[in-house]
Amino acid sequence: MAWENIVAALDVGSTKICCFIAQVTGEGRYEVVGIGDRASRGILDGAVVDIHAAGQAIAMAISQAERMAGVEVQQIHVATSGGRPASQRIRVELPVAGPRIVPADIRSIQAAAYARIDTRDRRMLLVRPLDYTVDGVGGIENPLGMYGSRIGIDLHAITAEAGPIANLEACVKAAHVEVAAILPAPYTAGLAVLSEEDREMGIAVADMGGGTTGIAVFNGRGVTFVDVLKKGGARLTEDVAYAFSLSFREAEAIKVKEASCLSGSPFETDPLQVPSAEDSFRKNGHHAVPPYLRQIVTPRTEQTFERVRARLDETYARLEAGRRVVLTGGASQLVGAARLGELILERQVRTGTIGPPVQVADSRTGPAYAACAGLLVHAVAGNGAAALTMPSFTPASTNLLGRFGAWMRQHI
Repeated sequence: MAWENIVAALDVGSTKICCFIAQVTGEGRYEVVGIGDRASRGILDGAVVDIHAAGQAIAMAISQAERMAGVEVQQIHVATSGGRPASQRIRVELPVAGPRIVPADIRSIQAAAYARIDTRDRRMLLVRPLDYTVDGVGGIENPLGMYGSRIGIDLHAITAEAGPIANLEACVKAAHVEVAAILPAPYTAGLAVLSEEDREMGIAVADMGGGTTGIAVFNGRGVTFVDVLKKGGARLTEDVAYAFSLSFREAEAIKVKEASCLSGSPFETDPLQVPSAEDSFRKNGHHAVPPYLRQIVTPRTEQTFERVRARLDETYARLEAGRRVVLTGGASQLVGAARLGELILERQVRTGTIGPPVQVADSRTGPAYAACAGLLVHAVAGNGAAALTMPSFTPASTNLLGRFGAWMRQHI
C-alpha cells in the first residue's frame, strides 16, 4: 500500500483511545483499513495526567491499527478535548491602498487579525478566515480583485492551554510517530457526522465524551465556535457505581446496557438485576437493586444538556447554530439521550452517525467514533482549505513578524 494514499487518525479521550488508518480513494472516500482501540490510561478530563501510562495506551492503539492495516504510521492527526479548547473571534477593518483589492491588502488584513489572537500560555489548534467585508458588505469569501476603499475580515481561531497540548504531543512522539496536527474533538466529530446541508443551515454538535462534553457550531462558513465543558459520561458511571456499590467496570456495563433517560422506563417499576460487588460476571452473582436507576441517570444527563444550552445561548453561537443539535461521543448512546436533549435544549436533536465518505466497519460507525473519523476528513480535505490549519507544533517565536511569517508561508 502506497504511503501517500494512507492517513492516520488518533482520538485521545478520557475513557477510550481510538486509532483509524485509512486508504484515501480517488472518489474522496476514506476506507478504514486499520483500527486500534484501547481503554484510556493516564487521561483525566481529556488531559494527560500520567505521561507514561497515556503514552503506553496510545502506542498500543496505534500498534494494533498498524498490524491490522499492514503499514507503519509515520505521522498522525490527533483529536483531543484536553487543554480547554476555546474560540476567539477577531474582526478587523483596514483601508485599501488602491481602487481594487490586491494580494497585499489581503495579507495586511490577515496579519492585523492574526496579531490580535491571544496566545498567552496557549497553543493554536485551528485558524480560519470565516469571511471578508468590502466597504461594509459582508459574506465575501474571496475579495481579491474587488473594488472598494476598506477591507475587513472575520477570523476564527481555536486555542488551547499550551501545557496539556505539549504533554499529549510528547505521548504520541513516544510511540515514534510524528504529530501532523492536534485538533479539537468536537470540531472533528462534526466533520464526520454533518452533511453539507446541515452546515449550510447552521447546526451545533455536542460531543459527549467520558470526561468532557465538547460543543462545535457549524454553518456555511465552516466551524464558527468551539468550547469544551468538564461534564462527561464517566461521572454518570461513578454515580451508578457509588449508588449500587459496584466497580467502575460493572457500573459502566450496567449504564450502557440498561440505563435510560426515557420516562416510563421499566426500571421505575421493576427491580434491576445487576452483578454484586463481591461476585464477577462469570459467576453470575446478582442481587436486586432498588428501581431508581433512571433517577440517577436522568438528572446527571440533564445537567450536561443544561450546560450545553447555556453555552449556546450566552454566546454569538446562538445566532449561528440554528435550531438543531447532533449528539456524538460515547455518552450520547444512552437510551433516550436525544429525546431528553430536545426537552432541555429546546432544539431538534438527533444522534450522529459517521457519514458515507468514511467507510468503516459497522461496529465503528456510531457516535463514539465520530471524532476519529472526522480527523480523516480534515487530514485530506481540511489541509487544502485556505488558512484552515496551523503549522506543526513548534515553539512559538516571540517575534510577531517571525510568527506571522511562518503562518503566511504555510497558508498564503
